[in-house]
Amino acid sequence: MNEITTLKERRKAGWILASISSMLSLSVIYWYVTNPKKFIENGLGYSLELHLNLPMWFFTAFIVIGYISYTMSAIPLVKSNLFTFSWLKLIGIWAAIVSGIVEEVVFRHLLMEYVLSIGFSNLSQVIISGIAFGIAHGAWVLLRGEMKIALPAILSTTILGCLLAMLYIYTGRSTFAPIVAHILINMVIEPWLMLAAISGKWQLNKN
Repeated sequence: MNEITTLKERRKAGWILASISSMLSLSVIYWYVTNPKKFIENGLGYSLELHLNLPMWFFTAFIVIGYISYTMSAIPLVKSNLFTFSWLKLIGIWAAIVSGIVEEVVFRHLLMEYVLSIGFSNLSQVIISGIAFGIAHGAWVLLRGEMKIALPAILSTTILGCLLAMLYIYTGRSTFAPIVAHILINMVIEPWLMLAAISGKWQLNKN
């Protein structure tokens, strides 16, 4: 990692992830404190019967393994740091947990329940949730003006968002499995994905 990115780039990536994670952590804490039961049952979507849903876990594993494999293939910086542990990785783990919870509550639970309430079908919910998720995650690349990276990023995260939306519907509109999938994905690819975005070093040999 040290030979690929500079200390300044790593500090910037850490500062951005820590800032985002702090805000998201406050949101999670607020949701829990105001109504713990509602947060666990509706926010996290947790229930005991989900433990026995083997098809759900197979679907979850398929999403996690598939997206991590794609990201490592598309962004070598992620693959090269797969077993790197540092202060930046600790921030990445923190970011993975809180962003996984908040983003699934927003893009799956809140957005899809709203779309359902105004009469959209399950297919429409999946597509809308996926596109919103993809645009939100591709925006930071678009701001850098890197269209060659932005389009694949938007497409891949749109597909991921659609798969997570399908998982949400399959599990009886529970966010638990999507949250688990999202956290596991982010735990592997972060903070290296953010570092690649900050440094612009999507390829290992890029100066």
